[in-house]
Amino acid sequence: MKENDCTIRLAEQGDGALLSALFAQLGYPTPVDAVDGRLAEPDPAREVLVALYHGEMVGVLVWHRLQPMHLAPAWGLISALVIDEGARGGGMGARLLAAAEARALASGCSQLELSSSLKREGAHRFYLAQGYGERPKRFVKLF
Repeated sequence: MKENDCTIRLAEQGDGALLSALFAQLGYPTPVDAVDGRLAEPDPAREVLVALYHGEMVGVLVWHRLQPMHLAPAWGLISALVIDEGARGGGMGARLLAAAEARALASGCSQLELSSSLKREGAHRFYLAQGYGERPKRFVKLF
């Protein structure tokens, strides 16, 4: 994919159906009305970046700025990164990550982190190639 054919922008109202389809590819089916509702809710600590190729949405990255009470500076947390199955391997994931990194750095974050399922070995290779280091151990309690 040529860089001049690609655009990264903030998600907008009306992007819900395409975002919902991308989240479903990652294994997180989210109803369109739920995505639209979340897009409509202002959250200054969340940004939803989308990647367009020739004007068509092919990827999404959601990141959050966290400011812990006990630590400075803030850091960023990527909660979702999805590239459409037909566009994987074309550099869009790297472009989305670079955009999120630049925005996190500009907002005062000292790091950007994410988690990835153990079964997503291709994603692990991708993140390592982008300069992310593995930090094992995560504890989760489901309700």
